Amino acid sequence: MPHKDAYAAKGQGNLLAFLLARYPQLGTVQILPQTRTMRLGFFVKGSWKMESFAEFGSYLGENIGAVAQLAGKEIGCFDLRVSRHDDLSVIEIDRDTGSITLEEIALIVALLEEQFGTYLIRSDDDFQGDDLNWDDGAVQHVLEDISRGVHLEELFGFREEGRIMVFCKSTASGTS
Repeated sequence: MPHKDAYAAKGQGNLLAFLLARYPQLGTVQILPQTRTMRLGFFVKGSWKMESFAEFGSYLGENIGAVAQLAGKEIGCFDLRVSRHDDLSVIEIDRDTGSITLEEIALIVALLEEQFGTYLIRSDDDFQGDDLNWDDGAVQHVLEDISRGVHLEELFGFREEGRIMVFCKSTASGTS
């Protein structure tokens, strides 16, 4: 892997760690290079009708569209999927890396909080003191890098036992 790609991959991994630290409502975050999308995963407890999720998806899509329009960007991908597992629903939102912004991610989290309140599972861990001292400008810079077509690594980030974990799928699986 050339030096430039290694630098980009490190920035992408740091981005996922930063997002998980900043937004305790975010359960998982992935970069999917084959579709050039970022997948945000949220967990909602309780029994919810699928119609509630569909209505929320439409509302979220309208808001994301407005944010993208104000930023002068065109949305390449917005997909919301829900899977149910007993008393837990997993909401996955796929957004293209070409137009997603930090403001949009903050909006997604805020709208999920508004819609699901205390049913939205959030981490109790406080990652504020960790060595994730990026400012919003640095985060936006990495988001802009991935929007410009740099090489993307297949990354998966989540929390486990009070730690933020980010794995490169090809490295973790032993493939290249």
